[in-house]
Amino acid sequence: MSFKSEIKIELEQPKDGDMLIKFNSETMNDLTVKKAGVPKEKMGGEARQLLAASLAECMCSTFISILEWARVKYRKLNATVTVSTDKDERGRICVDEIDVKIKLEIPEDEESEKRLRRAENLFKRGCLMSRSLERGIKVNYKIETKGLHS
Repeated sequence: MSFKSEIKIELEQPKDGDMLIKFNSETMNDLTVKKAGVPKEKMGGEARQLLAASLAECMCSTFISILEWARVKYRKLNATVTVSTDKDERGRICVDEIDVKIKLEIPEDEESEKRLRRAENLFKRGCLMSRSLERGIKVNYKIETKGLHS
């Protein structure tokens, strides 16, 4: 049994230099990465931030589903993601490590602790993004050109 699914986003650079990311989603607004008018020394890290946000959203959504399945009563969930870069064997900068810290407020009783341990054991399987990053993701690309009419 095969399961194959895909999503598609569009990225557009309007004349002002910003990057517009169109998600074509009912659950997420499009996103503008501001480039116009931002000094070069203040730019950088946007791709890592988007990667961190994608991973955190996937992990937290998965964890919340597991918490609900395990009937863990929680009040607040918060995640902090740190993306570290380093150089690879060829001297190119790449993402080296991603640390995700999830904080959760739960009642302080034995039953809640037991349910949380069950949820944590299931969560160790990971989510779509964490499993994909662990095994590496094949990236294909193609550049199409369109002639300009003067």
